[in-house]
Amino acid sequence: MAGITIGGLATGLDSASIISKLLAVERLPEQVMQATQKTDQAQIDIYNQLQTSLTSLQTITQGMSTSASFKGMISTVTNSSVATVTAASTAAAGTHTLEVTSLAASQRQVSTGYADGALFNSGSFTIDNGTGTVTTVNLADGGNTLDGMVAAINGSGANVTASLINDGSGTPNRLVITGNDTNNYSVDFSGLTTPPSTGAAAQTPAFDAAGYQAGTQAVFKLDGITMTKNSNTVTDALPGVTLNLLTQEDPVTKQGGTTTFTLANDTSGITTKINSFVTAYNAAITLVNAQSKYDPTNNTAGTLSGDATLRTVQNQLQGLLTSTVTGVSGPFSNLAQLGLTTDKSDGTLSVDSTKLSAALASNYDAVVDVFTHNTGTSLSLDKNQYGIAQQFNLALESMVHIYEGDSSNGNGLIATRIHGLNKSIGDINDQISQMEDRITVMQTTLQNQFSNMELMVSNLQAQGNQLLAALGSSSTSTSSSSKS
Repeated sequence: MAGITIGGLATGLDSASIISKLLAVERLPEQVMQATQKTDQAQIDIYNQLQTSLTSLQTITQGMSTSASFKGMISTVTNSSVATVTAASTAAAGTHTLEVTSLAASQRQVSTGYADGALFNSGSFTIDNGTGTVTTVNLADGGNTLDGMVAAINGSGANVTASLINDGSGTPNRLVITGNDTNNYSVDFSGLTTPPSTGAAAQTPAFDAAGYQAGTQAVFKLDGITMTKNSNTVTDALPGVTLNLLTQEDPVTKQGGTTTFTLANDTSGITTKINSFVTAYNAAITLVNAQSKYDPTNNTAGTLSGDATLRTVQNQLQGLLTSTVTGVSGPFSNLAQLGLTTDKSDGTLSVDSTKLSAALASNYDAVVDVFTHNTGTSLSLDKNQYGIAQQFNLALESMVHIYEGDSSNGNGLIATRIHGLNKSIGDINDQISQMEDRITVMQTTLQNQFSNMELMVSNLQAQGNQLLAALGSSSTSTSSSSKS
């Protein structure tokens, strides 16, 4: 009879309701645990937001931690039709003159025209670069067409490019061989001696003088010094500067091809980066403040109020704002000297644009050094020997680094906290599962007990009824005997 619930037929008790209420009492600890899980999940959600905000800040400070990534140069060309100029952060400020005498050009050789389906003798031919390098090109029977010749040249390793053009005439197909540098190549087809196996007449490859263009080097003067280069894109004439030569002087009038260009520190670019840093920092610290505050008047608190991990993040972020950089060569060693000040009420940053502009105008390299000092030179210096940006990078990395495992010493502070909260949620799920197993057993036990009680009461009632019936029958018989 185990597992059967009669439901009070004998006793009149609502056993299902009684069991349900008893089980509800047993589940009261689960409600407490589920509330804890809800709190843990809310904290995880906030920490994920904070992780995202701090990672965004780190991305910005990473772009400010080295001189190459932080500083920049602006190039201004008086006549941009002559050349364009781009400057890396390593370039030096200054003004330069540029006179382009001739532009670099690749050699071009164009063949005479051939009809569709033209065939050539097979064999081999050579391409000489004019400086001692000769490349042999093999032309096999079956591939001895213009298309086959293009494929053979391009696959030979010679520093040229072959292609075909169509001039629209009766013999429209022309082979074009263009040098990939400024060398002048010669092509010797005399090794093509084997006639086509089809018996068709073989054409003789030859070049049309009208389509010839000689390879020439770029010749120009930079600050009065004559230079010769193999490309119109010149990267090695001025450190950190790329010259893209566009126009040469007229060979007859000797006019044109002359310009000046100026390289200047990009103070506007640095100002933009500093303002982006301030914006990202303020977003992070505002989120931290909102989650850590407690309002005693209304008895309300942020989700992470009192949380030790959040307090550590807050203290580290605020401490970085007053950090100094030791060993800098200029007059600046902290953010306040550059016009970046902290609001004492909420810890946010603001920028005095006038003070920052003055610092950049008077000591550009010193401003750069405050942010980038020693970055990349060593991994074992004290933190205050690094620039501000790298100090932030080191601190932020300790906060946002991924969780690598229980045995790792490199786990990020926030990732470790999130891992702990997730583990707490998982442990509670296990406890609830075990509790539900016990409650299921208890429910079965109670149902059996109530069922057994109902059966026992039902049996007792049946026996009582039988006894009453028997007593009634006996009483009737006795009465009848007395009357007799």
